[in-house]
Amino acid sequence: MEHFFLPQIPEGSFTIEGDTYRHLTRSRRMAVGDTALFSDGKGMDYLAEMTACTKETATFKVLEEREAVSECPLSITLYQCLPKGDKMEDVLHRCTPLGVTKFVPVLSSRVIGGKPNENKRKRWEKIVASAATQSGRSILPEIAPICSFAEAIEEMKKADAAFICYENSTDPIPADLPKEGSIAFLIGPEGGLAPAEADQLPCCSLGRRILRTEEAAAFLLPILLDRTDNL
Repeated sequence: MEHFFLPQIPEGSFTIEGDTYRHLTRSRRMAVGDTALFSDGKGMDYLAEMTACTKETATFKVLEEREAVSECPLSITLYQCLPKGDKMEDVLHRCTPLGVTKFVPVLSSRVIGGKPNENKRKRWEKIVASAATQSGRSILPEIAPICSFAEAIEEMKKADAAFICYENSTDPIPADLPKEGSIAFLIGPEGGLAPAEADQLPCCSLGRRILRTEEAAAFLLPILLDRTDNL
């Protein structure tokens, strides 16, 4: 079934226009009588049927409203030290379908890439929206403003479980994780973390081999979901 995000879905019926209209009528070839699932990005799904279609708009009637079934009760925040180039796009694309609730770009001491401009942030948001739509998510992950490493650590301490993935650690991935609540973890940049940074929170290794910064979170997330019974 086709799946789309709409920030506001009124009761009864609603009208689609603009990019979403063009996507569902031209790319998806939807027509009157077809049904689709719309999500408000906050955990509610709406099953709706197309009842009318013009050259510029499509009208839908809400058939059913229900709480999302594709989301788990665990909130996962990824603190990703900014990688260079377009590697952050890879992180967003890979980790959105795996259940990340919030992405936080972090400026650590060894970050090579510069701060993204407004156009790049808009592209990030489109990538997250596209990946969430494709994977059938009902929550649209948040991309937080860039923060310093110190700010990231203070925020992470508020989670039910928080740790840093560090290539020089010999400790395993935490086994005692909450099945509900919140988990926060941090991935370092290409140059790794400074020892003083790694001392701020419990650290773990992701195995015998060193992963690329854009690969690490996507490697870890299925393990976290499995250990918390949220696969």
